Amino acid sequence: MTTSPRKIAMRTIAATTIGMAALSFSSVSMADGHASSMLEGWRGTATLGANTSTGNSETSNINGSIRLGKTVNRWEHLVFGTVFKGKSAIIVTEEDANGQPVSRIVRGDNSNRIALGYQPKYYYNDRTYFFGILDWEQDKPANIDQGTRQIIGVGHRFFSDATGYLSAEVGIGNKNTTVVTGDDIAGGIGYLGVNYLNRFNENTTFTADLRSDFGSDNTFVEFGLGLGFRVSDNMSFKISHFSRNNSDLSSGEIANPLSSSSDSVTNFALVVDI
Repeated sequence: MTTSPRKIAMRTIAATTIGMAALSFSSVSMADGHASSMLEGWRGTATLGANTSTGNSETSNINGSIRLGKTVNRWEHLVFGTVFKGKSAIIVTEEDANGQPVSRIVRGDNSNRIALGYQPKYYYNDRTYFFGILDWEQDKPANIDQGTRQIIGVGHRFFSDATGYLSAEVGIGNKNTTVVTGDDIAGGIGYLGVNYLNRFNENTTFTADLRSDFGSDNTFVEFGLGLGFRVSDNMSFKISHFSRNNSDLSSGEIANPLSSSSDSVTNFALVVDI
């Protein structure tokens, strides 16, 4: 059986990304002299937000994220994860067969997203670097049973100083999305990422992030804005808003009147430096 050039290319990208991750972790171990040192020196932030309401309707939402980084020589390692969990219960009044009003409680998930990822970077010079991305997500309310990406590319920091930074990344890779209902999506993608941070002063920061992967079968775009206020040496309060658009995630023959390719979230959370 002959393997198509496209499949060979996708396997090469995946193998290269995994190999880059293995090489970067190997460099950490060799630089520090023993494997246990790989767990030392990580720094980052953890974010947690939650709200609940009761009465004529009941809702509960919790969201959290973690972002850890470590730099060893020319290597930088980033590990990140996010979770959005939300449930709701509302009273719905309908008419029965005799035309009489009947109330019932409808319960369900209004959000249920989990995402994990790892990004190694190797700096060619002070500003330009090569990177890989391995990540996984699940978001069943958005019709994603699970999705994975493997990406390699090059990035550049246009500036980085005490006031903030601006960086951009471009790459190519492979994406596989298994949907809850409908047709699965798999194939090659292009990748674009932009990250901007501005420190207005020592207590206030503004962030703007854009990431997109695009292919013949699917286009994904996520744009986020954030405003953080430091309240202590290792704690901040953050207001953030992001919008996600994921095209062509067909729900198949099952009609969903609330089905949408876009999601928007506004979040108020506590950020702790770790």
